[in-house]
Amino acid sequence: MDTAPRLAVIDDEPGIRTLLEIELGDAGFEVRSAPDGATGFELVRDWAPDLVLLDVIMPRIDGISLLPLLRRQTQAPIIMLSARSRTHDKIAGFDGGADLYLTKPLEIPELVALLRAALRRPALRDPDYLTYGDLTMNLRERIVERAGTPIELTRREFDLLAILLGEPRRVFSRDELLATLWEERDVTTGVIDTFMSYLRAKVDAPFDEPIIHTIRGVGFTIRRRGI
Repeated sequence: MDTAPRLAVIDDEPGIRTLLEIELGDAGFEVRSAPDGATGFELVRDWAPDLVLLDVIMPRIDGISLLPLLRRQTQAPIIMLSARSRTHDKIAGFDGGADLYLTKPLEIPELVALLRAALRRPALRDPDYLTYGDLTMNLRERIVERAGTPIELTRREFDLLAILLGEPRRVFSRDELLATLWEERDVTTGVIDTFMSYLRAKVDAPFDEPIIHTIRGVGFTIRRRGI
């Protein structure tokens, strides 16, 4: 990555949040935190972090209950933090979609190493969902949302976006996209540019950060700014 990895910390203990913001910020992460599950959900949805540190015991909605909701918003590694070290607590975390389960108190150097290792792992895949940042596609129901806002796409627009979102940061050539999506022999690669403009108007234009990019002389890709 060309920019600092984004790390969301969801923990109701102010001291833990402050410690992690300082120590992990010094270790090269861009850290934002939330004091409860509801705020944490909004942080993950709107900020699209690369990693999530999630406390288990929190008011209103605990970490275990929040896990499946976060998994609908992100493929980023989710690391549970808890004072509970019992086996069944860890199993509940892993069953809910956690990548790691760590017990407090934390050793910061070890945590930094684990976070960096988690960044190197392939992203999780739900066969029914594609997610990148704040953009989510429900493939089964053909529903698209960005930052919680529904986006209406035609069949061809949806299929084109699904190809790009299936492999974020990979650059697809016009010929690849044309061969995959259009069976008609008389269609030229110019149709890809036309549909890409339609997608940008719906997926990028209403939002702060564009994620559909043209790589001049090569093709198109989905990626976040600076990545």
